[in-house]
Amino acid sequence: MKSDSTHDDPTLLIVDDEEALADSIALWLGERYDVRVSYSGREALSAFDDAVDVVFLDRNLPGLSGDDVLDELRRQSADDLRVVLMTATPESDVSDLPADDVLTKPVTKSDLFEAAARHTVREMEATVSDTADPGVDDPAEATLD
Repeated sequence: MKSDSTHDDPTLLIVDDEEALADSIALWLGERYDVRVSYSGREALSAFDDAVDVVFLDRNLPGLSGDDVLDELRRQSADDLRVVLMTATPESDVSDLPADDVLTKPVTKSDLFEAAARHTVREMEATVSDTADPGVDDPAEATLD
């Protein structure tokens, strides 16, 4: 499933073997983001490329586990990739994993939108600060001359 949003929108990769859940998440987030969906770990690694900004990754995938996919994504990607782990296990079980965020299933639409916004905004803020006027401490206070 691919969303109808514009090419300027951040790209999210949804990875969950529960196809109905993955498709629902894609439908919701596709309102604001460019969304790709994968139903397995191997499919996710094939769908992943430099255009992906945030990965929503189910930890409990059959075959290639979410933990293994997470490790491989970290090996393949730039430091700016954000990974949101979706899991039914308590957060203490995932604290040592290199994920940027954890959502405990069942997830709500607002959980998903908040996580997507948090991680796409961080990327945009980093871009703004990289291009900010070095003489201005707060880019929001910059003025045009």
